[in-house]
Amino acid sequence: MFDLHTHSNLSDGTLPPDKLVETAKALGIRLLALTDHDTVAGIPAASTHAEKLGLPFLCGIELAAEHDERLHILGLGIDTDAHNLRDMVAIQAARRAERNEKTLKLLSDSGMDVTPFLKPTAGVVTRANIAAAMLEAGFCDSVADAFKRFIGRGCPFFVGYEYPSRRDVIETILSAGGLPVIAHPMKMKCDHRALIAELKQYGLWGVEAYYGGTDRASIEYFSSLAREYGLHITCGSDFHGANRPGIKLGCAFRECDELEETVGILLSKYVKSPRRRGLSLNEYQAIVEGIVSTIPEDFFKGLNGGIVITEREKLHSKSRPERPLFILGEYSHGSQTGKYITLYYGSFVRVHGRLRGKAAEDVIRRVIMHEFRHHLEINAGQHDLEYEDDASVAGYLESLNDASEPSSPPVFTTYGDEYKL
Repeated sequence: MFDLHTHSNLSDGTLPPDKLVETAKALGIRLLALTDHDTVAGIPAASTHAEKLGLPFLCGIELAAEHDERLHILGLGIDTDAHNLRDMVAIQAARRAERNEKTLKLLSDSGMDVTPFLKPTAGVVTRANIAAAMLEAGFCDSVADAFKRFIGRGCPFFVGYEYPSRRDVIETILSAGGLPVIAHPMKMKCDHRALIAELKQYGLWGVEAYYGGTDRASIEYFSSLAREYGLHITCGSDFHGANRPGIKLGCAFRECDELEETVGILLSKYVKSPRRRGLSLNEYQAIVEGIVSTIPEDFFKGLNGGIVITEREKLHSKSRPERPLFILGEYSHGSQTGKYITLYYGSFVRVHGRLRGKAAEDVIRRVIMHEFRHHLEINAGQHDLEYEDDASVAGYLESLNDASEPSSPPVFTTYGDEYKL
């Protein structure tokens, strides 16, 4: 379960950023994004607390863009210090403050002074904050009622303000290293296909088809539009805490392949896997000894040099700089020193440095049995043990750069049947 659209009390939510993270962790959410309106003020506290709790976290924001309807665009994975983003946030904060002042004055002039009921916030004040103050003052039945009768678009106390263009919002998110996603498109009464086609030209990455409180028909419709335009499908609750009591963290998530693909991309791109200590030489040797103790004695006939473990690395003779093929084990035969199997601990650490336990044992066992095959075959020649395809090599190299464990170990291939225990 993951949630890519949430709000803290630094915009129009009610939970502080750290409490939001704690709640998500307790619910079993495995990836959380904080996307406050036009502010990143809550990101430092949220990300620090998420790291402390071991919860994968995305820095995010929700930006309003110019449109006849309510158009909000999420920025996921943003660099909160990016200059273009900071400039846009500052401009929008000033415009929003001016709008709020005008709205409060209109309400006050009509006998609805709600300023004493506004909750203090270290972030931006939104219309939702004003609506909550109206509810507490007794001027409406709910936050939704305040929007419907008083401060929503087309209502007597609605005050608009200038928004950045759709293109500017998307390009600003992209320039901050983020991924732009159209938020809650089902709330918009417009030509959705035309809008998404336009936004795709500017660099739109995803569509929030799974949204808190939406129905199945809307999910299917916006998922199909995302597929039609080659966009990713995301999910977000739009959690606001007590300001939207019917919406819970993670409520928009559904088990499906498309959302799993989305979360995989986001985790790979923005969330570094926790560093894990790899096998020590002694642990590696102990695993080798355990495997060797289970191998039939017939396998060792003629192997007068036995099995040798070395700490060094070795590259395959056909390795290229862009595709290094590390040799994890090597069978030597017919030499002056006899016949023996060399296991390169250094190469194992280079290729599978973060594996431990059974995962490490499985790789080592496969390498050992591969080399025994060389020994047992008559006139054993060169046999390759290498990465299955360029895609797995690319994934492996990226994992080395990140100094983290690959999401799945690189796949090896051999030619012909293998000896297996």
